[in-house]
Amino acid sequence: MDLNLAQIDRLLADWAQKVDIANQNLLDLYDLPAYQRLSGMGNPPSNVTGITQQQASTALTAIDRLFEDLELFNQPIDRARRLRKELPSLFINDSQLQEIEQLLTGMSIQLPSIQTPLAERGLVSANQQVRAISLAELLDRMSIAFAIARDTFVAVETAWKELESQLITTHQSLAHLQQLAHKLNIATPPALITAQSKFNELQLQIDRDPLGINRAFIREIAPLINHSRHELETLDLQRQQLQTDFATAPQLLQQLTQLNRDSIAAYTESQSKITHNLPAIAPLPVAEIAELELWLERLVAKFAAGIIAPVHIGLTNWSNKIQAYTIAAESALTANRLPLDRRQELRGRLDALAAKALAKRQAEDPVLTDLATQARQVLYSSPTDLNLAIDLVRKYEQVLNQRLAC
Repeated sequence: MDLNLAQIDRLLADWAQKVDIANQNLLDLYDLPAYQRLSGMGNPPSNVTGITQQQASTALTAIDRLFEDLELFNQPIDRARRLRKELPSLFINDSQLQEIEQLLTGMSIQLPSIQTPLAERGLVSANQQVRAISLAELLDRMSIAFAIARDTFVAVETAWKELESQLITTHQSLAHLQQLAHKLNIATPPALITAQSKFNELQLQIDRDPLGINRAFIREIAPLINHSRHELETLDLQRQQLQTDFATAPQLLQQLTQLNRDSIAAYTESQSKITHNLPAIAPLPVAEIAELELWLERLVAKFAAGIIAPVHIGLTNWSNKIQAYTIAAESALTANRLPLDRRQELRGRLDALAAKALAKRQAEDPVLTDLATQARQVLYSSPTDLNLAIDLVRKYEQVLNQRLAC
């Protein structure tokens, strides 16, 4: 194939463009952090192992060979450029063009000689073979080497980025849970200890063999963290609830104490001042309320010592007991106040009937006067016979109504 000058120029421009693109792609490859870490550019290389070490070794060898080939690749192109500049403006002979063409399209690149095994030599065969290839063939070989290196370094870079991102998230979760355990003043949960151990192992594996990492191993950590988070957050919620409940517990105990005192007072007064057939309820024993106070003190002391879950159960039981005692005390107070309230209601009712009799000019009626006197004597005596008082006030009302009906 004999090329004219225009074709030579186009071919030179095409090869020059390929060289520029190749150099740019190599620069981009050099900029990959994975390549810099694995090659040790400016620093000791990463001490990778396993699959990553195997593939990185192959990729780094491919890069070294690519550097060597790139130098070989540039030589005929540079030679062709110089020859092109030296061509005269007129009267270019074919041999000059053929020499440039040979550099750009022929077997213009001398490769290092290789040793010929004895088993492959003839009697007069040389012990070394001299090889030559074209720019196109060398470019194909370089493209293969570049693809090997590119795929490996990009894969390692991607693995490191993805895995290290997961490491950061996992580390933050572990640190948060450790702080939460410390705040709760409790020992680190077993699941969290296991998660931390697996995390440390995973961190080392990711640094040394990101391509060989077992993704299932990563997935084992998440359930451990979730279990620990649920356990610790439950305890934290219990702790917060305990703080709130402990703040209100003394008030509940004080209310119950006062309620029971009122119940005792009502019971004592009712028993001493009134005789009746209404049911009476004995107040709560003071000793039982005192035991509630001691129980609360023990729970507060355990909570201060960092015990949460058992204290949460204990305070729940204590609160239920307080609630039951409060209901019982309220019922006792109501029942024991009932006779006293009934007597007071009868006094008021008798006064109202007497005022009505006075208004209707029946106050001096002897029967009404006698009934009123008896009723007042009963209602204002101690103890008051409540049943008799009820009967007298009812009779007074009946007689008054009869007098007014006439």
